[in-house]
Amino acid sequence: VTAGHVQEFACFTDYDKELVCHWEVPAPTNCSKEFLLYYSKETSSVLNMCVPENEKDSLRCTCTIYPDYFVSGLTYILALQFNGTDMWNFNVTPALVVKPRAPKNLAIEQAENGNFNLSWEESHSHSSLLSGQPVIYEVKYWRKQHPTEVSVKAINYQAKSFEITASSLKRGYDYVASLRCNYMDFPAYWSEWSEEVEFHYDYQVKAEDILQMAVPTSCILIMAGSVICYFCFSK
Repeated sequence: VTAGHVQEFACFTDYDKELVCHWEVPAPTNCSKEFLLYYSKETSSVLNMCVPENEKDSLRCTCTIYPDYFVSGLTYILALQFNGTDMWNFNVTPALVVKPRAPKNLAIEQAENGNFNLSWEESHSHSSLLSGQPVIYEVKYWRKQHPTEVSVKAINYQAKSFEITASSLKRGYDYVASLRCNYMDFPAYWSEWSEEVEFHYDYQVKAEDILQMAVPTSCILIMAGSVICYFCFSK
C-alpha cells in the first residue's frame, strides 16, 4: 500500500459527540495493524492517536475521534501513518463537515380526513450545537411492492410532522416512508435516511365515494323509472 492506494480520505462529524474519518483501501487490509491516525488541535501541541478499524461490508478504514468539545473555529491537523511511515497531513474543520444524525422515532397515523400524518424527533441532544438550529427535511415514500417509484417532498420550514395526502396514494397498498435532514447553517452533508416506517392505505369507503356512486346510480334509476312510467301511461 502506498499513498496512491489510499483514496477518498474524508471526515465528517455529528457536531455533538464524534468526528469520523475514513478512507478506502485495497483488500485485504488490516486497518488497525497497518494504519494509525494522529490528530491535534491547531492551537495545541498535544498529539493524540486514533486506531482505525475495518468498516463492515466495505473496503474502508474508519477512525472515530471523540473531541472534548466542538466550537465553530476549531481545526484539527491530522496525520495518517502507514506501517510507521507518514503518508500525508490533512486539515479538517468540523463545522465545515457536519453530517447530522438521522431523525428518529418516526411514527405515522391516519387522520380523520384520510391523510397520513408522519411525525419524528431530532436525534441531537439539547447540549448539541445543532439543537434548535434551522433545519430542513426531505420525506420520501413509496409503495412497498414498487420501491423504484419514490415520491420525495421537501420541507423547507421548521416542522416535526408532515401530512402525506391520500390523493397521492393508491388504495390497497402497503407504503414505506423515510426522512433525512440538513442544517441550513451547516449544509455540507445531508444525514443518512432514517429508519423506515410502514403504513397501509386501505379500501375505506368515504362519503365522497358514496356520493360519486349514488349520483350516477340515482340518475340511471330516475331515467329507468321515467321510461317505465312513459310506457305504462302510453298503454
